[in-house]
Amino acid sequence: MRQKIGVILSCVGLTFLFGWWLWSAFHIQLNKLCSESSLVFADVLQREKTLQIEREFGNYNPKSSPNEISGAEKAEWCDQDFLFYRDSTRTLLDSLFRTTLLDRKIQANTAIRCVWNGRVINTSSDSTFYKEALPLRLLIYRIDENPDRNITLQAYIKLPFETVWRHSYLMWMISGLGLLLLGAIIGGYCFWHRKMHKITEQELLLQQQEQERLVLNQQQEQRRLELQRQQEKLQQQEQELLEKEKRLPIPEPLIQDKTIKWVELSKDLFFNEEHGDLCYRNDVNICLTENSLRLFCSFIKVEQHKLTYESICIDVLSRSIKNGLSKTDRDAVANAIRHLRIHLKQIPVIEIEPLRGIGYQMIILNP
Repeated sequence: MRQKIGVILSCVGLTFLFGWWLWSAFHIQLNKLCSESSLVFADVLQREKTLQIEREFGNYNPKSSPNEISGAEKAEWCDQDFLFYRDSTRTLLDSLFRTTLLDRKIQANTAIRCVWNGRVINTSSDSTFYKEALPLRLLIYRIDENPDRNITLQAYIKLPFETVWRHSYLMWMISGLGLLLLGAIIGGYCFWHRKMHKITEQELLLQQQEQERLVLNQQQEQRRLELQRQQEKLQQQEQELLEKEKRLPIPEPLIQDKTIKWVELSKDLFFNEEHGDLCYRNDVNICLTENSLRLFCSFIKVEQHKLTYESICIDVLSRSIKNGLSKTDRDAVANAIRHLRIHLKQIPVIEIEPLRGIGYQMIILNP
């Protein structure tokens, strides 16, 4: 952000600097054009005399002058006085002045203000033009010491900006240099900005990769710890089963003729999955078969002895539920639970409770 502000301030500073430089060059060229126009106006005065005065009527003798005004100046006064009689509005002079400027590729608006016999003659009817235009050198012609008889001529010129610009090589050079420097600053900033943006993207990518690597390591560590806990849990369960088998009592003669591996479900309650025998306090022996046996085994193998409708349908009843549970499926599950409850009715420490909207849970009490 600081670099961006610096570039903006640099561009603004250069703009003001070159603007001031251009303004100075503009006024320099404007003054040059005004000086050149003054020389052109002097030449136009001579051309007008050549066109309007066809022959010379006589020579003025300077010795006969009663004052210090030179004979040449008096002769000029006489010529101008004659020209005023020939063209009192001086439109020819103004037209010659404008045409000569165009011949020199100086396009401008011009006007002339004359004072003759106490009258002010303007070649332009627009009074505001004389306020906005630039006055050229004032020409005064005298015949005697009386100022009221003086003849004055002054040209006014209004140069458009494009005319001054077209004639000023300095302004072209300043503009080109300013644009070049401005383009260099902007181009350098764009190059630097793209480079910094690329570096920032690379840093963000590296940070993202590092973060992903840390997350992956954490996930791997969590999976390792989870596997370790599961192995420890399995080992603990195996150890508990071994200890239970060591202290497991052999039931009474109800099943003495079988080689059975008993599993202790609670105090005085033993179960053999292979034969489906369920023995309680050595005086109740129940033999579970088919769906009841599979359902009972499923209950004791799951955590908290909870089974869902879906697992009973699939794992116990071998029913397909691709389109979801139907009323027939729920009725089949309820029928299987009812048959198991009938078999387990003789064992008071076992209860099967419904879980609303989920399934069933078998509860084994420890008296």
